[in-house]
Amino acid sequence: MPVRAALGAFAMAAACGCGEGGADLKVPVFPVKGKVTFEGEPAAGAFVVFHPKTPPKPGDTPSNPRATVQPDGTFALTTSSEGDGAPVGDYAVTVQWMKPVKQGKDLVPGPNVVPKAYAEPSSTPLKATVAESENALEPFAITRK
Repeated sequence: MPVRAALGAFAMAAACGCGEGGADLKVPVFPVKGKVTFEGEPAAGAFVVFHPKTPPKPGDTPSNPRATVQPDGTFALTTSSEGDGAPVGDYAVTVQWMKPVKQGKDLVPGPNVVPKAYAEPSSTPLKATVAESENALEPFAITRK
C-alpha cells in the first residue's frame, strides 16, 4: 500500500492545474472510460492526463481530467470527484508510467517506462474527444517505436 500512496501522490502532483476545490466546478462533465496498454500489457498504475486543446475559461475547471490505470488497463477520468468524467472537448492525452522498483527494502516509483513523447501535451500522439454523453474511448496502445 505505501507504493500506491507514493504513486498516487506523484500522480496528483503531476496533474498540473490542480489547486481549486472540486466544489467550484462550473462546467458539466461526462463519463469517460478507456484503456491503456504498453507493449501489449496493461499499463497498471500509469497516470493519464487529458489536456484540453482549448484552454478553459478561468474558474471553469479546477484541474485537467486525470486517472490512474487499473490492473486490467482500464481507467475512468476524474475532473472534480472520483470517476466523474471530463468536460466536452478535444484533448491531447499524456501518459506516464513509473513502474515500482526496489530501493533497499522499499518499493519506490521508478523511471517513466513510456517514451518521453507521451509525457508532454505538445508531443503526444494520443488524442481524444469527449462528447455530451458517456464516452467509451478506443484503447491507447503505446509501443516503444
